[in-house]
Amino acid sequence: MTPRPSRSREGPEHPYDGRVGVLATKHAKLPLIAPPLAAAVGLRVDAVAVDTDSLGTFTGDVPRRAPALDTAIAKARLGMSAAGRSLGLASEGSIGPDPAVPFVNADREIVVLVDDDNGFVVWESHTSWDIIVASTSAGADEDLSQFLSSADFPNHRLIVRPNSGALHPIYKGISSIDALATAVSECAAVATDGLARVETDMRAHACPSRRGVIAAAADRLAARIATLCPSCGAPGWGHVDVVLGVPCAWCGTEVARPRAEIAGCPACEYREDRPLIPPDTRVDPGECSYCNP
Repeated sequence: MTPRPSRSREGPEHPYDGRVGVLATKHAKLPLIAPPLAAAVGLRVDAVAVDTDSLGTFTGDVPRRAPALDTAIAKARLGMSAAGRSLGLASEGSIGPDPAVPFVNADREIVVLVDDDNGFVVWESHTSWDIIVASTSAGADEDLSQFLSSADFPNHRLIVRPNSGALHPIYKGISSIDALATAVSECAAVATDGLARVETDMRAHACPSRRGVIAAAADRLAARIATLCPSCGAPGWGHVDVVLGVPCAWCGTEVARPRAEIAGCPACEYREDRPLIPPDTRVDPGECSYCNP
């Protein structure tokens, strides 16, 4: 986890020092997101309860219609509208097989700050592979003890629904054996195959392994907001892109490897290139599509 930055008491005040922002959440994310922002820049964050599930749910009963970043921004704006505030925060997670290693689940969490006074959005993310994601199908009388151990139940809560056919009922936040047995029995009874689907409840308040990832993303956001643009002084200066292209040692053809990162400001167009490698670096011809087609 990224160390939480500490706000210096010396020098000029941060633009957010003493300001109040609102966090749109119905899943107890305030203790994960508010502390690093208070420590880093003096921003107080209050929770506002809005129906963030209207923008999508992990169970899919409400599909997420926009990418994760856009959804997080939309969540923040829901909270801002409800509370009548111009500073809003929210987070959104994407959990599933890692594209690079499909047999490993990854959790990527995005945390955003929307500043309508200055007309910009700042965001950061954190990805972890230490996320508990478990699922199984079971009949009403099936022994689930081995599955429950792998799912870290009841520390991680569960969702139960019909395995096939019927879409409902869906039981969420299950944390007791009795509630689990009742849910499995009822869902199996209406399923066309006679089975219930039992899976990890991925909502933040029900999934401790996800909460740490959200906190890490909030730490990164706090550090970014604490960094002011060297040109206009706005919060949120940091990495925005990379520059690709390193010449082949034999033919000079550029290979798509990073040679620099671009730091930028969310409020103005100021950018700076930061070299990642020495300017005379050349790549091995084995990586060149011309020399090694």
